[in-house]
Amino acid sequence: MIPVRTAARVALALVLVAACRPPVGGSAEPSASSIAGDLVPSRDIAVAIHLPGAPDALASAITNAAGSESIAGAGVQVEIVLPYAGEDAFAVRERDGQTDIFFATPAAALVAREAGNDLVMIAGLQRTAGMQLAVLPKGPASLEEVATGSILLQGRPGDEAPLLAQLDEAGVDRSALEIAYAEDPSSPFDLFGLFDETYVAAAVTNYDGAARLQEFYDLESGIPVGPEGARFVAGVDGDTLSMAPGAAIWALRSALESEDNRIAMALTLIAIADGLAGCRDDVPACAVVLEDSAIADRYGDGLLWSINAFNGTMWPAPSGAFAIDEAELTRAVNQAVAVGVASAAPPIAELVDRSVLDLALLNLPATIDLVGESWAPIEVLLPLE
Repeated sequence: MIPVRTAARVALALVLVAACRPPVGGSAEPSASSIAGDLVPSRDIAVAIHLPGAPDALASAITNAAGSESIAGAGVQVEIVLPYAGEDAFAVRERDGQTDIFFATPAAALVAREAGNDLVMIAGLQRTAGMQLAVLPKGPASLEEVATGSILLQGRPGDEAPLLAQLDEAGVDRSALEIAYAEDPSSPFDLFGLFDETYVAAAVTNYDGAARLQEFYDLESGIPVGPEGARFVAGVDGDTLSMAPGAAIWALRSALESEDNRIAMALTLIAIADGLAGCRDDVPACAVVLEDSAIADRYGDGLLWSINAFNGTMWPAPSGAFAIDEAELTRAVNQAVAVGVASAAPPIAELVDRSVLDLALLNLPATIDLVGESWAPIEVLLPLE
């Protein structure tokens, strides 16, 4: 039996209130709050959503969904769970009345699978991880120089696959390269090690770590370093390492054997879908919800900037935000194996289970747009003191 993993659990509960009947005094026509009314588990279910690290813009859709009335469930409670340092973030024990889903890149999921966690992708999410490689202004001038030291990575084991692939494509010898991860992934990503030169570079997400680079307080002056405090070296300066998709949504295969679990996960996907669309269509309101939830450490226009940048990793989504692109998944798996992150590429059929997604899409309110064809980023600058 896999031991229970103690994890940081954020006090965020999203209760999908039962609404299986037409509202009193209202029309009997299906409404946004009753369209999914038939999708109800036979008992109360808690869905634990495991994030890769401390809540940032990736959690915006979940918190935005907290006040959503776009679906109807029955006794489904959603909780954000954060990983602790030194623990297997995927090693959860099956518990009566609770099931788990995980936000993870395909490469990170492969690492977890090889550690004994039988994960399957139940839905797509980000089209790109939006990773950028940053160095100090006086730091390495080339990828060759970067590869001689240690790189701080914003993410979990496996997330370095696009970076390693970039180095390999450039013909860089990375035999001396070391990848370091945050000591406490449940805490906000800390770039101190880059600025005190413990690390030669930092691989950051373009929606969170890239902002923290500019917001970092200079070790001497005590004021934010601003946009001149770091520069990007990733192929062409400023490019993102987008050679693999970003986070998708995964579950343990054994959890999908339960119909109640599948229903609860489908309801959770519907809630997240509504949250994603809301954060896409009204970024300021989404930022306020995330700030008011008190689970993020950033606020104001800085948080607004991050949600706007996160939207860029998802939208537009021509096939739908949750679509599972098997060609992209295959490419990501092959990349992870090619760079040595994973030892073998399992058949894609073993990595995908569409039962939850099919159930969610069948019951998705027509008012929720998962394509976002007209999406465009808003104009917002990082506020610096």
